[in-house]
Amino acid sequence: MSEAPVDRRREFPLGDGRTAVPEPDVKAALRRLGVRTPAAVVVDAAAGGTPDFSRFAGPLVVKAFGRGIVHKTDVDALRLGVAPDDLPDAMANLAGSLARHGIEPAGFLVEEQCEGAGGVELLAGVVRRAPFGLVVVLGLGGTLAEALDQVAVGLFPLSAATARDLVARMPAAAALTGARGSIPIDGDALVAVLLALAGADGLAARLGEELAELECNPVLAMPDTAVALDARLVLRTPPAGARAPNDRAAPATDFSRLFAPRAVAVAGASTRGEGFGNRALAAYRAFGWDEHLFALHPTASEIDGVPAVADLAELDEPVDYLLVAVPAERCAALVQATAGRVPFVHVISGGFEEVGPPGVARARELLDAARAVGTRLVGPNCMGVYCPAGRQTFQVHASRNAGSVSVVSQSGGLAGDVVIAGTARGLRFAKVVSAGNAIDVAPAEIVAWLLDDSDTAVIGLYLEGTSGAAGLVDVLRRARGIKPVVLLVGGQSDQGAAAVVSHTGSLTPEWRLWDAVARSTSCATVRTLDHFLGALAHIQRWSGGAGTTTTGTPGQVLVVGPGGGASVLATDACDRAGLVLSPTTSGVRDELHAMGFGAGTSVANPLEIPFGPAVAVDALRRVLVPVLARQPFADVLVHVNVAAYYGYGTDGLRPLAAQLGDLSAAPIGNARIGVVLRNLRVATPPDADLVARAAENLGLVTFADLDEAATAIAAIARFDAAHRDVVGPRTAA
Repeated sequence: MSEAPVDRRREFPLGDGRTAVPEPDVKAALRRLGVRTPAAVVVDAAAGGTPDFSRFAGPLVVKAFGRGIVHKTDVDALRLGVAPDDLPDAMANLAGSLARHGIEPAGFLVEEQCEGAGGVELLAGVVRRAPFGLVVVLGLGGTLAEALDQVAVGLFPLSAATARDLVARMPAAAALTGARGSIPIDGDALVAVLLALAGADGLAARLGEELAELECNPVLAMPDTAVALDARLVLRTPPAGARAPNDRAAPATDFSRLFAPRAVAVAGASTRGEGFGNRALAAYRAFGWDEHLFALHPTASEIDGVPAVADLAELDEPVDYLLVAVPAERCAALVQATAGRVPFVHVISGGFEEVGPPGVARARELLDAARAVGTRLVGPNCMGVYCPAGRQTFQVHASRNAGSVSVVSQSGGLAGDVVIAGTARGLRFAKVVSAGNAIDVAPAEIVAWLLDDSDTAVIGLYLEGTSGAAGLVDVLRRARGIKPVVLLVGGQSDQGAAAVVSHTGSLTPEWRLWDAVARSTSCATVRTLDHFLGALAHIQRWSGGAGTTTTGTPGQVLVVGPGGGASVLATDACDRAGLVLSPTTSGVRDELHAMGFGAGTSVANPLEIPFGPAVAVDALRRVLVPVLARQPFADVLVHVNVAAYYGYGTDGLRPLAAQLGDLSAAPIGNARIGVVLRNLRVATPPDADLVARAAENLGLVTFADLDEAATAIAAIARFDAAHRDVVGPRTAA
């Protein structure tokens, strides 16, 4: 039998179903994995006698351990700078101090006090955070770790490369690399500590599902080594296994008929012509359902011109999709009555978990009913499914034009915004589904299916906090470099960080966790709906097919536009998005100077050029063609001041439409171009429509502001970098 990863004979309960392993035993486990700790002697309080401390020259650290001692400073369980001769008195003093807190120590850990010159105190830890699993934290440590809040977060497990990236991303990384003349710390030693904690064969991996929290605070990182001065380990009873809310696993499902049903039934439509059920019937009829559409009603023979039946058994054709819009308390019985005739039931009704304990009970009853009849359940509390190719819709005026963008949204209302505003933004959808409370069909399950869906090239995902994120990390890791994913998460705040028994837990608020997910999976995270739609539109235009970037480094962008403050703001927006404005080469600058540019403006990057109503139609093309021929950029951000066409011109935005048209025909290789139309709100409606139509016809994606454009460019750049890493450079069709 292999050796246990940690000695648990002295572990003690924390009173919350978890147990803590004393520091000496945690450090012993870390030493077996190569982590350096101070020389030490363990004193068992019950053993009696006087240990031999003669090998210590001092000063020493004395720490008590045992039940009730979690944060030693909170209960006065620590003494520093103790001389060897004073150890008996120090331990007696600690015991007396702890007695005043009602604590009897199990023993004492006596260590050499580490006085490393030039060292930096760091916190390195692993904590379990549902639904992300284990996450890794590295930051400034010591007693002020939470107050300093200087940390980087990554997902478990770490590789050597991701461990080094974690070190580089730490906000105080300059303190480790020799800032202000200090000696750089031993980066290899720090990486070794991180891998011992959170690598594929580290202590966290060996503990597996038992691990709740593992923390070293501080780790003293020095120019020649790294020493774990303190260690804390909290274990839990592993769950019996991942289970559905009703303790029955969901079956593996092909969602094809969810998006393209052969027949549809709606329960909850009224003979009075009111309610969600009636709106659903109207939406389906507007979407071309002249037959194979039915209403489910106890007495009516037709509703709003649609045939009605009291029971689906009356129909002689299969119904693949049942939309339920009846009160919450009736939903379970209605699902039970389908007797397995419908593979997909979508419950639009609210009144479940979102209303408290009674709703939770109704949700469990509803899921039990679905499982009993073998039906997959979408919702409850969501709007529905949209798939133009499959004639699925939940809106009367939704577009019938199918595309390649699929979106999964927890919010039904936001799903409606995505369809209407996204269509106006130029998006063409393959599939959109709102998951609502997701008591059965979860967002991760749908995203996993979309990864194999040939109609879907780009995936968007909206979640409300972590409630719908179960299983998502593994799915997003599958998507990395294969299909681009844009993620919008609502409800993120520092209040989501529940402080547990270690500093590590309180330093992982949701926004940091989602950032770690994005870095680990190369999905793109955005903060607003406009940025979400903008990123999807940009990726829809440039991911795959003609125009695919084959040259240039993803993430390095050329910014071109009128000079002045706008160029400064464009640079700031790119920096916020993580983009790099690589300087133009000397050859490019010489050519631009020869063309007359650079007198009082920048030809480095941003590239500042006269651009407005008074310049030639080919003003952009004359600059971009020679620049991109000499120095390939993967991405180009062109920013235009729409207000200038009214302040300095007399022909509205017709010159701008012509300038964009000329640019579209320019031989600029495979560079991806995004155009920012600053101050578009000053345009007249006819002018705004003119430019929008021109851009759409020319295949140019336009943005309302610099941050929206930079976010979209960063999203496709991140995917492109991952694709090159996973598959290799893409080639143009």
